[in-house]
Amino acid sequence: MDSRIWAPVQAPALILISLLACSEPSDQGDPVRPDEPARGGWKRAVGMIDNGGITVDPLVVPDTVKSGVPFTAIVTTFGSTACIRPDRSQVEETGLQIGITPYDSVWSGSPPCLPGWEGYPRSVELTFATPGSAVVRLHGRSFTGNLVMEQPVTVQP
Repeated sequence: MDSRIWAPVQAPALILISLLACSEPSDQGDPVRPDEPARGGWKRAVGMIDNGGITVDPLVVPDTVKSGVPFTAIVTTFGSTACIRPDRSQVEETGLQIGITPYDSVWSGSPPCLPGWEGYPRSVELTFATPGSAVVRLHGRSFTGNLVMEQPVTVQP
């Protein structure tokens, strides 16, 4: 009598197993010991603004501001725990439109990043020079490519 248990394998799992079995092993190097320096480095990249389902908004601005008076926007990028450091943001102001592109320093190398997902907020000071209906646009990355988010702002005289 055959004592083995057989379970059906779905096609996607079979393809994944086949690809892993046929691929060359990667050179991960020796494990990092506590007395060894880290191997890798920080690289500047456009920030991930897709919150991945957590309850933090990537862009927070006031609904109403006064023309000529600076106000603060809170821009949050997202990433793995301990692998992201908020960097500066590029701000382009054109009349009643402001574009913000946040940047992060992203760790690449060994030791690997810890699992987890969190937000990395930073403040950006903005000013609209003229009254009217304005828009603040946040330009960043998502899981599938580029992402742009907009927030309307009323600018009073």
